[in-house]
Amino acid sequence: MLKLLSAYNIGLATGFPLIDAVLANLQQGKIFEDESGNELFYIIHKAGFSYIVRDDHTDYSPALLFLLESKDIPGYFHIYDPPTQIIHLCNQNTEEVNIRVRERVQLKFNGHKKLETLNPPQNYRIEKINPDNFDKLSIFNLSLGERFWKSKSDFEANSFGFCIFNEADVPLSICYAACVVNNTAEIDVATLSEYQRKGLAKLVVNAFVEYCINDNIVANWDCFQDNHGSLKTAESIGFERTMSYNFLSIFNKRKNHEKG
Repeated sequence: MLKLLSAYNIGLATGFPLIDAVLANLQQGKIFEDESGNELFYIIHKAGFSYIVRDDHTDYSPALLFLLESKDIPGYFHIYDPPTQIIHLCNQNTEEVNIRVRERVQLKFNGHKKLETLNPPQNYRIEKINPDNFDKLSIFNLSLGERFWKSKSDFEANSFGFCIFNEADVPLSICYAACVVNNTAEIDVATLSEYQRKGLAKLVVNAFVEYCINDNIVANWDCFQDNHGSLKTAESIGFERTMSYNFLSIFNKRKNHEKG
């Protein structure tokens, strides 16, 4: 069984920035360890992204049972790069869960390609996110101050990003850091649906990467393997693929039925 850690200094680096942000006490989440002392750790970010510190000799049956029964785990959550046994166990437990396994790709901007100089269309402008334009960004429905960060002030103090505005002062596309940890910024990008496929995302990501270069921060891009538009944008800027991995989404039928 797993137990919740109230204080910790684990010193892990998983390679998944949102998880590492929880481990570093930079963002909210929960960490559990195996009560038997086998050093199994499970980390879940408040946004529902999680990670199991893997050991090929571990029996994951008790861990999965805990994840399905614990009140500390939401009814719908995701696991980065899950152990194969967890996927098999879920497939054997279809009365309790619905799952989806998809492949994701992680890319980093390592500076091997020179960053282009890109200019916005006439009467458009790119601005760094700041207290004066922050509230306008609610148009993206991203909950910038709540989903990943603790508050608006936490975002303003510890994140950064860029947005492109049109001549009517409407924000059209945004690129910001969902977290910054271990000198790495996790990118999140959004564009209003009616302005997609116009090259606006590339403009704001380019501005974001330029900022990262100047501050010696590594920009990290993570998306689904079949999101060809996202991959094309990333690679056109100069991001390079660093790994592919499975992404497991778990829908707990019992918890969601009780909530409904």
